Amino acid sequence: MKTKQLLTFLGLVFAAGWALQGLAISQGVSGEGRKWLLAAMWAPMLAAVLTGREARRRLWERIRRMGWKFWPIALITGWSFSVGQQLLLWPAHQGSWNGEFFHLGGDGRSIDSVHHLAMVLGVGHQGFGLFALNLLLSVTVGSVALMLIGGIGEEAGWRGILQPELERRFGLVKGTVLVGLIWGYWHLPANLAGYNDARHPILQAALIFQIHTIAMSFVLAWLVSRGGSLWPAALCHAANNTLQSGPLMVPNGWWTDQLTGILASITVGTIFCCLLIRRGSRLRGESASEAGPDSAPEPRTLGTNPSVLPKPRCV
Repeated sequence: MKTKQLLTFLGLVFAAGWALQGLAISQGVSGEGRKWLLAAMWAPMLAAVLTGREARRRLWERIRRMGWKFWPIALITGWSFSVGQQLLLWPAHQGSWNGEFFHLGGDGRSIDSVHHLAMVLGVGHQGFGLFALNLLLSVTVGSVALMLIGGIGEEAGWRGILQPELERRFGLVKGTVLVGLIWGYWHLPANLAGYNDARHPILQAALIFQIHTIAMSFVLAWLVSRGGSLWPAALCHAANNTLQSGPLMVPNGWWTDQLTGILASITVGTIFCCLLIRRGSRLRGESASEAGPDSAPEPRTLGTNPSVLPKPRCV
């Protein structure tokens, strides 16, 4: 992709995304404006389609493969950010049960009712065993639904177009970090309006949110590289958003929330950064072996290397 096309994509994605986020802000990001935030998730795909034929070809190559085998991994990794934070809060006694969402029964051994969330097996009284099954089914269905109505729209642009292009230009690690930064600052209007942090929106919008998007970019880049498809990345993205909307434990304070969330993100991101680097090294080794000792291999990236794509299948 030429520099002009890359700049066209970035211009379109920010113009469309910020315009739709502006509409959301005008109607309240936590109220009527949420429908515009959902629409904004399709701005990256719209920008990719409008950028040109080469961008559309790249996008189709990644969307037509479903990569079913990596869907369970995508769900687990998407949930791992929230679960990791919960595991940090619990042993340190820095969180409390989310009674606003999950009302405990009088004996403390069951869930009396669930509020603010839709549950597959109902929101009434249920034992902890049934509640665990209910929660698992509900977040799975919710993750798949959000993938279809928004997640794939974002990942079409970030991982379908931007990741392979920045990786080619700046290398695997630097390219992935840049994708995370661009992805994070694309959310700037909504974050400044307090969508992800009403208490300290400027700090969240300027710094904290980007830590999470950079960490998650390594996870999503690895999923696309391994599965040869955007769908696992879209599902992971949706799974993260879904579980974050209704945690079992709530932190005792703002700083506790931010520090444990950042630590969980850095931990998960570091693991997948190592996995991504390892995969990149292996692919370069395979490329050198195929080229032979007397010929130099052409530059290749995880995002555009057709030799690592699986046969057309669902993921």
